[in-house]
Amino acid sequence: MKSVSLNLDQELASLDQTAALQFKQAVMAMLRLVKGRQAMRSEAPFFDRIARHEAIGTWPATVDVDQHIASLRDEWDS
Repeated sequence: MKSVSLNLDQELASLDQTAALQFKQAVMAMLRLVKGRQAMRSEAPFFDRIARHEAIGTWPATVDVDQHIASLRDEWDS
């Protein structure tokens, strides 16, 4: 991909205030998405992520959630 030289501050200054704010919000949303994808690569297993979640508090501690979900996917795919 070819690099494009851009003075972002100058470009933002050329926009009206509402458009500049919308642009900044869009860039922040994209940044959160990229960071979120990177974090997902190194996340703990699903079970560890939901173990203390109040909505999942009734999940049996002896059930391996990741394995259970994998077996359900296998069942649905068959």
